[in-house]
Amino acid sequence: MSARQLAPQQLTIVDLVDRILDKGVVITGDITISVVGVDLLSLKINLVIASLETAKRYGIKLPWEKWDKIQPKKISGKNSKR
Repeated sequence: MSARQLAPQQLTIVDLVDRILDKGVVITGDITISVVGVDLLSLKINLVIASLETAKRYGIKLPWEKWDKIQPKKISGKNSKR
């Protein structure tokens, strides 16, 4: 039996983006700006990168979902447009 060397797998940017959108990526960070021991600014960052299907699969609430449930109100009166 002869040993074959496998070529290194090439990963294109399209494959990388496809994998990220399919699986999802979460980036979390804390940034604090302080002067002389006094915290002036503190930021907590949670960034989620995923496709809509992946986000729904993991139960991530999308910001615009609440707007689907709100019904527009009808405007009545003299000033309404026809």
